[in-house]
Amino acid sequence: MKIGYLGPDGTFSHTAALRFAKEGNHETVQYQSIPELAAAAQNLSVDAAVLPIENSLEGGVNTTLDCLAFDCDLKITGEILLQVHQNLLSNSEKIIKIYSHPQPVGQCGRYLAKNFPSVPIVFTNSTAEAAILAQKEEGAAAIGSDTLADIYGLKIVAKDIEDANTNTTRFVVAQRDGKPDALADKTSIVFSVSDTPGALFKMLSVFDIFEINLVKIESRPAKTVLGEYIFFVDISGSAENDNIKMALETVRYKSTFFKVLGSYKEDKSGV
Repeated sequence: MKIGYLGPDGTFSHTAALRFAKEGNHETVQYQSIPELAAAAQNLSVDAAVLPIENSLEGGVNTTLDCLAFDCDLKITGEILLQVHQNLLSNSEKIIKIYSHPQPVGQCGRYLAKNFPSVPIVFTNSTAEAAILAQKEEGAAAIGSDTLADIYGLKIVAKDIEDANTNTTRFVVAQRDGKPDALADKTSIVFSVSDTPGALFKMLSVFDIFEINLVKIESRPAKTVLGEYIFFVDISGSAENDNIKMALETVRYKSTFFKVLGSYKEDKSGV
């Protein structure tokens, strides 16, 4: 089984993919962007894609959410929770530039504001790409895992610089031909509602009527006109459950856009 992840080697996505790969005899394949990774799973260049979808400090990973909603027809078949520790990496004594993926910058905002308030930050596609650039440039630093320091020959200037020690990233395993799991304890959907008074309230009340636990709700622009949104919702239970089936059919009927993203087992292994 081929598993795709956001590379290069040393990213947190790589770590998550390796954790998932431990469950069987799998081969890992790296991709340089989330859309490229999702497309690889869509065209079956890989059997599964490990995609970052949510961080406890920064919220949803918008690129992944948009890919799942609009750009591909993948089903979530699993999730991986990974505790994230960010470090400042460099071989220079004086840092005049910092390379980083946007997510770590948000996770380390207070540290950066206090210690490097005037240092420019250049965004990269991954933390590994940031490490590669920092390695090649005098006065440059990167934000990422301690594994990156080992792989790319950088020193850890400052350790655990994230704003909270509970910093956790949630990854999902997405597959084109993923099937609902009857033993799943989480289901993810995305929908939109008409622009009428009370439409969202009435939609969410469906879950109350069927006594379904609503775990999460998050909105994203619908990419149509300003002010229109889609809503990502996680609920407890499997879409194969009769009660949930009836609820989802009701939501589908009332929605202007609806998609089941998958039913899967929640990661309860701890981080």
